[in-house]
Amino acid sequence: MKKKNVRKLVSERHGSCPENGYGSWRLMQEMATLQGNSEFQHLKSQRSMMAKGKHQKDGSGNPNTRPCFYKIMVPTNQTRLRIPPAFKVQLPNEGTDRVTLRSPCGYWDVKLLHEKREIYFAEGWQDFVRHHSLSRAEFLLFNYNGKMSFDVVIFGINGCARNYESAAKSGQESASSFTSTFPFFRHSIKRCNLGSRSTLIIPKAFSRIHLRPSRQILILQNSEGISWRASILVTSSKHLSVTGGWKAFSDDNSIKKGDICIFELVEQNTMRVHIFR
Repeated sequence: MKKKNVRKLVSERHGSCPENGYGSWRLMQEMATLQGNSEFQHLKSQRSMMAKGKHQKDGSGNPNTRPCFYKIMVPTNQTRLRIPPAFKVQLPNEGTDRVTLRSPCGYWDVKLLHEKREIYFAEGWQDFVRHHSLSRAEFLLFNYNGKMSFDVVIFGINGCARNYESAAKSGQESASSFTSTFPFFRHSIKRCNLGSRSTLIIPKAFSRIHLRPSRQILILQNSEGISWRASILVTSSKHLSVTGGWKAFSDDNSIKKGDICIFELVEQNTMRVHIFR
């Protein structure tokens, strides 16, 4: 049976796609049956084990038996994503204001929104959606590692897991095609740009035209407009180096080796940083 006909049949039986999570397991099970997809049997087994309380609350143990939940991408999930109510027992009762989402493309820090007894992935979620180019009807599996950390597996509408080599190539292509009316420069993150003593050298061709050749304050902004205060120092080779505050920015935005950062000078001594993973 063609996928289009499967979705039409399920839609006729259940109406429009219900709130995703545990509540729509019956719908997903029926879609799997209609499509002859045996892949869903593993997910069914995981869900059954969770219901029987065989998972530890902190998510430790064999990775194949970690607590998990799934979501189907629908328009309302583009801006924020609701955690299924039944999954909340897996999370700590306190200190649950942020989570880390991990995929082969990197790490994303996401703020939790508590609203009317519901919990949502909120600030930072749109960044995750944008970087992974998530589209309607794609399937996301969230495996809980404990300590407010999730591994996210993304399945396309063809039922297969995403090819992350293609995703990485897409991110590099996006960085290469970036344009702006503001001055900017690109930098591929290296090991020396990360860690406790990390710095980032500004290309001389850029600094000579757009920055003063002296020590100064620099404001770094991420794509959400959140700001970090950093410093620019002059090195012995007369380069300008971003230091003090750069580590906090790179840590808070989960920047890792191989990422491409574009530094866009939107105001005097204020740079908006676009991160391509």
